[in-house]
Amino acid sequence: MIDELKTEVEKTLGLRIVTRGDCELLCEDLYQKTGAVLSYNTFRRLFGVIEYRKPRESTLDALSLYVGFQSFQDFSKRFSEVDTWPLWEHLYVVLSEADAQNILTFLHLRKRKQNQFSITFTIVVRELLNRRDLSTLLLIFRDPMFQFKALPYDEVAQIGVLIGLHFREFHDREIEEVLLLEPNFRDLVLKIFVDYGRLSGKFGDWLDYLEKLAHLDEETRLFVRCLLLWRGLLHKEHLLESLQMKQLPNLDTAQHPILFGRLFGLKILTTKNKKVQQKHKLEMELRISREPHFVTELLYEPAVQALVLNSEIHEQILEAHKHQINQINFWYHMSQVAIHRVLQVKLLLQKAQFHSAKSILDNIPYGHIRHGYREFIELYVAFFRWYIAKNLNEDTSAFELEFNLRKTRLNYPIFEGLYFERYFDVN
Repeated sequence: MIDELKTEVEKTLGLRIVTRGDCELLCEDLYQKTGAVLSYNTFRRLFGVIEYRKPRESTLDALSLYVGFQSFQDFSKRFSEVDTWPLWEHLYVVLSEADAQNILTFLHLRKRKQNQFSITFTIVVRELLNRRDLSTLLLIFRDPMFQFKALPYDEVAQIGVLIGLHFREFHDREIEEVLLLEPNFRDLVLKIFVDYGRLSGKFGDWLDYLEKLAHLDEETRLFVRCLLLWRGLLHKEHLLESLQMKQLPNLDTAQHPILFGRLFGLKILTTKNKKVQQKHKLEMELRISREPHFVTELLYEPAVQALVLNSEIHEQILEAHKHQINQINFWYHMSQVAIHRVLQVKLLLQKAQFHSAKSILDNIPYGHIRHGYREFIELYVAFFRWYIAKNLNEDTSAFELEFNLRKTRLNYPIFEGLYFERYFDVN
């Protein structure tokens, strides 16, 4: 199957791979699409530009991911299956008929058979959005079979990201506000695709709209307030500590692990009272001890917060549990673990351990970071690459250019002025 994989790689790249330059282009395109970092010499050997050498399994896995499969084992198993065209032809035939009941029936069938349901659901919703077919959208989001609690979280995470991305370019305030009134839309899209790059844009507008609603379930209201408070920190707004503490409820073990982690981190960041900080730290440690299988989720948002703002409590607890943040049971864990590793790079750089930091940075699977966070996290990745190169007396020009380009894409006041120049000054 290696020859078949090489053919698919060339199709994806859009050219035959016969020169060193072609191999270098493949390296760059592979990184851009998957985050995998491989040497061009690996591809020179694989494609026979120089003497052939059997590739490692990790190389085959990376290339299989590049062409749309989960691994080389997955590629070998599924590549020779029957043509999937009829599967997707039927979907578009159903959509072309514009019959709401037929669309629902088709989705029910895909769900029952577990036949590419997440992608099918996403295509249908995006198509209906483009048609402004609000009535059918509401039928779908209200259907019992498609409720958040009825779907595996892996499916929810994929659906939320793919539909959320669509709203970056889709603009219809009336439709968006109606959908935001739907609890299941909030659960499947709003709370899954947390768009850190647009808290001052579209996603922030959604939060502002929901904050003004008189009737909103408490979990969503807490979610909204946490993110508005986080946006305030990014905007360098000097909010009163007492006001912030009043807005945020107590930590509760019944809260979703990610929400618990977000709330914990914000409580630490918005109080200067050391006793209160220690109290919250003990609450987090207690939950980790009781639910160690949730440590990746519990410390996911604190890792993002600790990248942006210096917090001794954040860094202590993340450092203490870094050995537990390596278990990947679901695909969305890959995104969380990747972000944790970026935070570990910061902690190493604070200790001037440049070579160790560079080694971790070069092996983080950036392609797995979910898109709502990716632009935000990649700003810090670009900064760390530039900072490492400068301290190792390497050429910094390309890294500095990349860093400055990414910084201009994120319109948050915190990044202005001397923020990055003083990033490692206070710890």
